[in-house]
Amino acid sequence: MLIKSLRLTNFKKFSSYEFLFNDDVNVFVGDNNAGKSTILEALEIVLNSNHRGRPFNNEFTPDLFNSKSVELFLATDMTPEKMPELVIEAFIEGIPEYKGTNNSLGVDAQGIMVRAYFDPDYDAVYRDYLASKARITSIPIEFYKVEWLDFAGGVIKPMNKQFRALYIDPTRIHPTVGKNQYILNVLNTALEKDQLNKLTLNYRENLQSFNSSDEVKAINADLDADNKITEKMLSIAANTMPAGAIQTGLQLEVDEVPFHLIGKGEQSNVQIKLAIHNKSKDIDLVMMEEPENHLSHMSLIKLVTYIEEQRADKQLFITTHSSYVLNKLSIDKICLLHNGYQRLDKLAPDVVKTLRRLPGYDTLRVALSQKVVLVEGPSDELILKKIYLNSHGRLPEQDGIDIIVVRGVGFKTFIEIGKEIGTAIHVLRDNDGDYKKNIVPAQKEYAAHINIKLFSSEEDGEFSLEPAMIAANATTEAELNAFAKIALSKQTLNKYDLEVSLADKRAFLVNWFKSEPGNGKGTKKVDTAMRLFDTDEAFKYPDFLKEVLNFA
Repeated sequence: MLIKSLRLTNFKKFSSYEFLFNDDVNVFVGDNNAGKSTILEALEIVLNSNHRGRPFNNEFTPDLFNSKSVELFLATDMTPEKMPELVIEAFIEGIPEYKGTNNSLGVDAQGIMVRAYFDPDYDAVYRDYLASKARITSIPIEFYKVEWLDFAGGVIKPMNKQFRALYIDPTRIHPTVGKNQYILNVLNTALEKDQLNKLTLNYRENLQSFNSSDEVKAINADLDADNKITEKMLSIAANTMPAGAIQTGLQLEVDEVPFHLIGKGEQSNVQIKLAIHNKSKDIDLVMMEEPENHLSHMSLIKLVTYIEEQRADKQLFITTHSSYVLNKLSIDKICLLHNGYQRLDKLAPDVVKTLRRLPGYDTLRVALSQKVVLVEGPSDELILKKIYLNSHGRLPEQDGIDIIVVRGVGFKTFIEIGKEIGTAIHVLRDNDGDYKKNIVPAQKEYAAHINIKLFSSEEDGEFSLEPAMIAANATTEAELNAFAKIALSKQTLNKYDLEVSLADKRAFLVNWFKSEPGNGKGTKKVDTAMRLFDTDEAFKYPDFLKEVLNFA
C-alpha cells in the first residue's frame, strides 16, 4: 500500500490542506510549530485510529479542531448545521477494496478517512441544550460521532483493516515496549520447539524451587501466623506463568545492565531498532518522529543506516531537525513546511548524489531560512556581522539573515537548494585576482534566478576580503594606521610601523594576508576578523559588503 496524499479539514493548524507524498521516503522538515508532527499525528489517526498511541475515540477533544473553525462556529447561532466537521483522508494505492467516492472530493479513488461530525441522533437533545441558554465556549464534541471508513463507505475495524502501519516516537516508547516480543522472537528463531518447551519447563521448575526454599518458607510461616488477615493460608510465591509466556519473566540487558538503567540515547536507539525489527516484515509503512533524539552523531549514523536497510520497499514518513538524517535519506525526499508545503523532488541529481555521499552539509539552514548569505570562511562571517551590527544595532540573525560558512562544492549545493525552494541567497566570493574569469560567469549562470545574487570586489587587486578592507581604509596614511592598529597583533603592528610610505604600508598588509604554504593565512584572517568584531573603534568597509547584507 502507498499513501499518495493526505487531506486535512479543520484539523489543528490546517483548516483545509492537501499534502502530496513521495512513494518511498518523505522527510518532513520545518521550524518549530510548522506542522511536521501534526502531519504524522494525522497519519497515525487515519491509518491506525490512534492518537499518540491511544484509541482516537478516547482522545478526541475540542483542541484538535482548527482554531479558525472554532472561532467561526462560536460566532454563529451554534445550531447543528453550523457545527464544523473534522476530516482526515488518506488517498492510497494498493487496496482496491477501499475504492469509492466516499471522500470530500467525491472522486472515485482508493482511500481511508476519519470523520468527526455532529451525530444526528442527538439533534433533539442538543437543540434543547441550546434552548436552555447553556454557555458554549468550544466545539461540543459530546454530541459528535467519530467514524473510521474506507472510500467505499465500509466501516474499518482494527482487526480487519487491509494494511499495517507502524508509528515510532522515541519520546513516547516505554523501555519495556517491544522487549517481550523481541525476546520471544529470539527464542522462536534460535530454538527448536522441543528446546523451547524444555527451556520453559526448566524456567518454571526454577521458580518452583524458589517457592520451596527455606527462606521463602520462613517468610510465609510468619506472614499471617495469627490469621488476622485471612482465615486461609497467606503466602508469597513466584509467578509460574502460563506456557508460552516465558518472555514476560525475562529481562533485556545491554552489557549486563538492565535496559531501563542505560542512557536515554542508547534506549532510544535500541527501541527504534526493536520496533522496526519486530514488525518490519509485517508492515506496509513506517512513521517515525525525530529519530535523532538523545543520539550522538556516531549513533545517529548507525541508526539511519539501519533504517535504510530495514525499510526495504516500505514507504517511510519521518520528521527531523537533523541535516544528517535529511541528507542521508536523500535531500530530494524533503517535504518542507515553511510558508506552505513544498517537496524537493525536482532537485538536481548531482546535488542529491553529493549530499548522500557527503551528508555533513547543514542543508536545513538553507531550507528553513528566508534570507541566507554564503561566505567562504569564518573571517568573512565575523566581518559581515560587525558591519550589520554597526548599521542596525543588532546581529543579522536577529533579523532572519543566516550567514553560513561553506567551502568548495558547498556553494553550488546550497545555491541549488535555494533555487528550488526560492530562498533569497546572497553569495560573497573572493575574485582570486581575476574578477572577469572567476565571478562574471557565475553571475551570468544565476542571472535568471532573481533570488540568487553573487557579490565580490571588481578590483583584481582586492583578491579576497582582507585586501578589499585594506583598500577601503587606505585613503590616508593616518586612516590606514588606525585600521592596522585595530586589525594587527602588537608584534605584527611593530613590523608594519617600520614601513615608511602609505604605499609600502598598504603593500605590507596585503602581503601579510596572501596565501603562502605554511604561513598560517587562515589563523591570521580569523584573528584579524575577531579584533575588528570586538573593537569599538570605527573603520570603513567596501560598498559591496554592505550590498551583500541588503535584502530589500
